[in-house]
Amino acid sequence: MTQRQNALKLKEEGNFSEAQPIFAELVQSHPEDHETLLAAAYVHEQLEMFPQAITFYQQALDLSLNEGERKEALLRLGISYRAVGLYDKAKETLEVGMSEYPSYNPMYVYFAFTLYNLGDYDLAMEIMAQKLLETTRDEDLVKHQEFIEFYASCLDETFN
Repeated sequence: MTQRQNALKLKEEGNFSEAQPIFAELVQSHPEDHETLLAAAYVHEQLEMFPQAITFYQQALDLSLNEGERKEALLRLGISYRAVGLYDKAKETLEVGMSEYPSYNPMYVYFAFTLYNLGDYDLAMEIMAQKLLETTRDEDLVKHQEFIEFYASCLDETFN
């Protein structure tokens, strides 16, 4: 088994601590291997080593990724930026992701979390309510959809 195969096996098994030093070495020797960069980024993210994860996601995004890889890399990069408090970068990255992949709901959820961190509570709640209604099969929520949509758009208003 090659070093890369071993690192990928450890990652798939959830042994991130064991995989991390192997991936750190692999990205040094194979800086143009997008699959290794993405795997290394994910492992570092799982270990809450977000600055390293950010670097690897950025490097991977500079390479040629297929649609699924790019979508996930943009999401994970946005998540990692948010995790270290770089909310403006998270917002910008997630906006790119939403524009490129408008039907990918996780992008919107993390975007709403980021808006919350930036103090835009109303829009964050509105997006979360919208995504909930778009994706739920709960009959009780569906019955209340019109009211939820209305109130989500005017959370700070009172009606006398």
